[in-house]
Amino acid sequence: MDFEGQKIKKRSDNNFSSILFLFRLAGVPIKMNKISTIYAIYMITVIFSTCSTIIGFIIGVYIYRDDLGYILTNMRVLMPLMNVMIIYFYCR
Repeated sequence: MDFEGQKIKKRSDNNFSSILFLFRLAGVPIKMNKISTIYAIYMITVIFSTCSTIIGFIIGVYIYRDDLGYILTNMRVLMPLMNVMIIYFYCR
């Protein structure tokens, strides 16, 4: 009987449950046996809307390249968003 291994597995699941919840909320399926259809639709929607937002920011910067204030405002939002997307795709 491997009771010690079962205790360790249960303890590690309890310790990291909040982190696992946050990963799942962000769309990264960690330690999931089967992905539900609603969750798959959610992941596709989040990825599509985030990528379209980034593309929209880049197009906006290109169109209004004469307005420095507009460019700096968009870049202040675009750079952290790009960092989050890099980490997201790395975790996937």
